[in-house]
Amino acid sequence: MSQTILLRYDPRLIEEAVFLALHNRPDGRQYQEDRERVYEIADAGERDRVFGELNKEWLVRLGLTKAVEQSLAEQPEIISRASSCIVGRVAQTKEEGAELFVAPDEPLDATACRTVSILLRPESMLQPETLLTFLRHELFHIADMLDPAFAYEPALPKAEGGPTYDTLITKRYRALWDVTINGRMVRRGWLPVTAREQQLDDFLNAFPMFKENHEEFFRPFFDAEQPKHAELVAFAFDPRADSGRRIHKSAPGDHCPLCRFPTHAFEPEPDSLGAAVLEAITEDFPNWTPSRGLCVQCADLYRGRRISMDALRLLPGWKPRHRKHERGKPPAVPTGRLDR
Repeated sequence: MSQTILLRYDPRLIEEAVFLALHNRPDGRQYQEDRERVYEIADAGERDRVFGELNKEWLVRLGLTKAVEQSLAEQPEIISRASSCIVGRVAQTKEEGAELFVAPDEPLDATACRTVSILLRPESMLQPETLLTFLRHELFHIADMLDPAFAYEPALPKAEGGPTYDTLITKRYRALWDVTINGRMVRRGWLPVTAREQQLDDFLNAFPMFKENHEEFFRPFFDAEQPKHAELVAFAFDPRADSGRRIHKSAPGDHCPLCRFPTHAFEPEPDSLGAAVLEAITEDFPNWTPSRGLCVQCADLYRGRRISMDALRLLPGWKPRHRKHERGKPPAVPTGRLDR
């Protein structure tokens, strides 16, 4: 693994950042004089090369590279596992960020060529303190992706509920990852202690079922010094599972894991439905457990099925019907109602 990283800047980003930084500054006159001398070079290729060197020189002289260089130096995982970093130019704030590029078919823990891409607006380079905080957060993502202990996977498993649930899981995963990153940044003094409250609000927006006793679920992620991708994924998929201890509380508006409809009425005690009802549910939904909960309507449906079967058994001549050919067939579920 290399111990250095090749750092390159987009020439357009350099030129625009330098121009903005020197606007209405006394040393801006010196820069313009230097540029005028470069225009005297007849060969276009040589002229462009000298312009590039001039802008790089002023970029360093103005201290506009410090935030990028410092944030990279603070992440030894990136320095040791990535071969290069390209700092490019974007026009809008929402486009800014950092990405990791790996050669096709190469695992993240291989020693192949990896490139970190940082995209910035020229204006952002003029605010070094704000930029440093932003880059520290972004590069923590990259460092985790490169860390074998984190064991990052580039794609989340598909959710049972389709694209809508995929979006929900991705939102949850993103919130958890940010919690772990900002927790580490607070402990390093890169964020004020007050950032914890904002992070807790973001956590509760993603996991509204934990508005009560939220600390016991939030703290392990915020305090984690060595988070793992698999743990974040597991919690995003089943937030009611925590170190083997299960809870049944769901927030109004959550989706029922059986019928997939949002509901404001969850079955209060899924464990108390009875062995026969629980067996019927798990026969139709093998991955379901009482910890995941279910809406009252689905609970009533399965309770009603049990009562109906008990009544059928009392009829003269009733014989059990083999369901082998039906196994795996989803049960009938309530249709969507406006009050759910």
